[in-house]
Formats: sequence, structure tokens, C-alpha cells
Amino acid sequence: MKKRIALLFVSIIILIGLWWTFNFISHYGEFTKWGHASIGIENWEDHQPFYVGYPFKWEGIGKPTLEEIEFIKRDGTIVAKNDDEFKIQPFIARTGRIGALDEKGVKEDGLDDDLVSVKGYKVDGEFYLVLRVEFLGTNTNPINDISTLRITYEKFRTTQMQNIHFGEGLITDE
Repeated sequence: MKKRIALLFVSIIILIGLWWTFNFISHYGEFTKWGHASIGIENWEDHQPFYVGYPFKWEGIGKPTLEEIEFIKRDGTIVAKNDDEFKIQPFIARTGRIGALDEKGVKEDGLDDDLVSVKGYKVDGEFYLVLRVEFLGTNTNPINDISTLRITYEKFRTTQMQNIHFGEGLITDE
């Protein structure tokens, strides 16, 4: 009887240790944004799309797969697909050649051929996030600007999210 109790106790300890190890490994790691670009308020007057690039780095165990990128405004609302102020499409650039360019410049230089979908992208260290942004609003008040970027990703079949502060936003008054 004592052997069974001891065996059961050891088994429970091992299972707890394995669960804790898996939990630690599957949640260890984070994305870091290495730079920031924004576009002056005067460039948004004709409501033309801009492409804005941001270098990111994954530091952690494993290679996460990106599922979704969402944008949160300063007032706490999430930018929806049919948002009145912003229309944002995220891409991954295979090379980091886009800083902040209008759509015409991106197409003329053939940089749009370098863009791939975010969904299903397997991250291995550094990557370059490019946003195609249309500002549709009339009020360029900073309260409406983007404050946070939320990355949803999967690692070891566990879906996780990370919020990243978006610096000064997409619109600057300079």
C-alpha cells in the first residue's frame, strides 16, 4: 500500500513538473519593435494610402506562427475592418526596404511584390512588418491615432497575444 501511495505521489510530482515545463516553454518569448516611422499630418489630406514599415525581432524559444495583427486606438477601441477613420492592412516584407512611402512609390519600385500575408507567417528571428494605411477620417486629433499593436500568434499549438506600444502613432503633427 505504501508503495502505491509513493508511486502515485511521484507520478503526480512528475506530471506537475512536465506541465509546468511545457507551460514555461510555450509562453517564453516576446516580440520587440526596433524602430518607428510615422507620417506627417499634411500627407493625409488627400486620403491616399501609405505603406509604413517596422522592424521586429522575436526572442524566445521556438518559432511562432503569426495569426493576426490588430490595432488599438488611443481611446481603447480596436480598428475594425469597416472603421470610419483607419483602414490598415498588415503584410510581412521579405526584405526591409520600405520605410514610409506612398502607394504610388511602392508600386513604381515594385516593392509590393515583396509583401506576403501575415496569417501563417512563421517567424524566425527578425522580420519586417509593413502596414498599408489609409486615413479616412477628417479629425487628425491624436486621441484617434493608433497606440498599440496586438500580435496574435501560435507556438507549440498554443495561441497567445502580445500588445506592443506603438510609440507616437501613425500621424504626427510635424
